[in-house]
Amino acid sequence: MKSYLLIFSAILLFGCAVYTPVKKTENTTPSKEMGKSFVSEALQHYQFIKDPEVVNMVNRAGYRIVRAIGSNPESYHFLVVHEAQPNAFAIPGGYIFVFDGLLLQLKGEDEIAGVLAHEIAHIERNHFFKDAKKVAALDIATIAAILLGGGGIAATTIASAANIDVRLQFSRENESEADSYGLRYLQTAGYPPGGLLDFFDNLLRYERFNPQSVPAYMSTHPDLASRRDIVANFVSREAMQASPDLLKKTIEPDRVGWGRVQAVLISYDQKRKEESSILQALGIDEMPAEAREEVKDYLLGVTYMKEGRFNEAISKYLSAIERNRENPVYYADLAFSYLKLQDLSRAREAALQSLRLKADHAPAHVILGILDQDSGNLSEAINHLEEALRTEPEDLTTNFHLAMAYRKSGDTVREAFYSARYLRINLNPEGALGELNRAKGLAAENNPLYFRISEEIQEIRREGL
Repeated sequence: MKSYLLIFSAILLFGCAVYTPVKKTENTTPSKEMGKSFVSEALQHYQFIKDPEVVNMVNRAGYRIVRAIGSNPESYHFLVVHEAQPNAFAIPGGYIFVFDGLLLQLKGEDEIAGVLAHEIAHIERNHFFKDAKKVAALDIATIAAILLGGGGIAATTIASAANIDVRLQFSRENESEADSYGLRYLQTAGYPPGGLLDFFDNLLRYERFNPQSVPAYMSTHPDLASRRDIVANFVSREAMQASPDLLKKTIEPDRVGWGRVQAVLISYDQKRKEESSILQALGIDEMPAEAREEVKDYLLGVTYMKEGRFNEAISKYLSAIERNRENPVYYADLAFSYLKLQDLSRAREAALQSLRLKADHAPAHVILGILDQDSGNLSEAINHLEEALRTEPEDLTTNFHLAMAYRKSGDTVREAFYSARYLRINLNPEGALGELNRAKGLAAENNPLYFRISEEIQEIRREGL
């Protein structure tokens, strides 16, 4: 029984899934229903990273690939789990989970794109269980308990009590095919295929220097060294054959942008509080030498800001600004730190300077929206917050404050709608449905917002998120 459970867990964590494109309808496939059930259970057990700095980066890479290969982006969901294990997996219906422990091992967006392309390929190529009927009969809540419990004694006891007896086999051919298609997906999306190779190299390096702690991704994706060599051969061959036009289309790595994501993730790590430890984790020595001191101050500022150490964050941002007075991001982050310390005049001044440098910089609009809302200038507050949403529609803070501004202005329909948006982004689909149904009951049927509300309700019912 134990061996079957281990095989079962390995294959599900392996990202093998059945996928049928889902149109805008509430009709769902069995694989979508299974995925929805798993997600519902996962929401009760996992702690998810919801910070837009991290989520947007993963979504950007994932949806870029999905759109490039012509699949339906509405049927895919990428979720970031706060879990130290370096792991990622997909489940039926287009739900892909990435642990932040894996993100911390990566060196750039091209590497996370490589991971996601592999998982997307498992879904697109229908790599799941051979006996689909037997799998469909399983209790998905019990499956979730096994996976989320890490295969420990408690989880095994639950599985035994449920009398799970399923014999599943892992296919090396499926892994090879997922690598092959994943590499092509990367090229189609404009990512350098070497990102997947770099990812394998990083994990193998991690294993070599941490022999007592084998990365979870390696235990659930066996024969990684052989797969690494196959990918290396592919990358070498494609590099020799690639035309200059194709090479120009690839996305240039953004080390500083990825460094910000890493800084946000590090802020969740209670063990990393000292400056030297943070800088080591950020790999600051790998940053461009000509701007290293500026980048160091900036990324330390991000980490301190996310940890709530606002005075220290302000000091680092002011130091970064001394080196570069033309970066709108520095001023917006500085404004946020001043706002949290209730230094409202400096917060407004810094936010306005950010917008002078970049008129559509969403975080600066959010700060000004909050300041105007608190001062009773609701019209200006709503204008700033709506402007921020045009750039970053999935931002939690913006949707929350927009709901509050509309509540104060007496617009109960929009208050309910943006409250629902906030709850949905915050991975509370049931709460979001409640607010959407409230908004629908208040909205006039000929109002364009009524149709958007109805569409959001259908999406949550269909996708479970």
